[in-house]
Amino acid sequence: MGLGLDTGIKRKHKPNEDHLLAIQGTLASNTSAQPFGLFVIADGIGGQANGQEASRLATQHIRDVVIPALVSDEKISEAQSAQLLLEAVQEANQSICQHNQMYSTDIGTTATAALMVGKTISIANVGDSRTYSYSTHNGLSKVTRDHSVVARLVENGVIMADDVYSHPRRNEIYRSLGHKTSLDVDMFTLPLEAETTLLLCSDGLWEMVRDPEIQEILATTLPDAATASKTLVQAALDGGGHDNISVIVVHIA
Repeated sequence: MGLGLDTGIKRKHKPNEDHLLAIQGTLASNTSAQPFGLFVIADGIGGQANGQEASRLATQHIRDVVIPALVSDEKISEAQSAQLLLEAVQEANQSICQHNQMYSTDIGTTATAALMVGKTISIANVGDSRTYSYSTHNGLSKVTRDHSVVARLVENGVIMADDVYSHPRRNEIYRSLGHKTSLDVDMFTLPLEAETTLLLCSDGLWEMVRDPEIQEILATTLPDAATASKTLVQAALDGGGHDNISVIVVHIA
């Protein structure tokens, strides 16, 4: 499993509201060692209200729920890993809601997370950060669905797909961690196959680098995940982005 992660700080006079988490390891068992990986990107919402605290809380809480469960004596099966990730995101949401209630704040965050256990990849998503899959045979595919106003307008045929990059409401999302104690989390499951790549990113990447260019960069830089992540971030910076950029590239050899 090759890993590359990178960030680009575009808004020099504003806080970086993105947080990343990437943990790889091996689970010991009586029969064989089983690799695992936990990858999360959270993009805070709140600006002056300290959105970076929300994204920090989200990544920290997801880690603190998932990792102890994975390394406990009770073995987590591939089927159980999706439920574990779902519960971790929901508990992270509760933590941020409690923070808002305690400190009278209104912070929130997106979260896109992938948990690899055995031959299964579980993906959770809330907001407009994204997870993509890529392979040379199938190209680039967006796994997650944006919980944004513009995405809904596209789904309803009100605007064209390319309009999401320039629409005046492109920064509005209708689902995030921290704003409702009951949270719907989109869940996806993929088989973990050789020569497959996962890309997790904040909107700072995909708003500046369109999907065809993302695919081209992955095609020309993989299997070097570190080079892929740096090249993606640089492409977003070169595109003149006005947001922070967070990227995690995971290549399964």
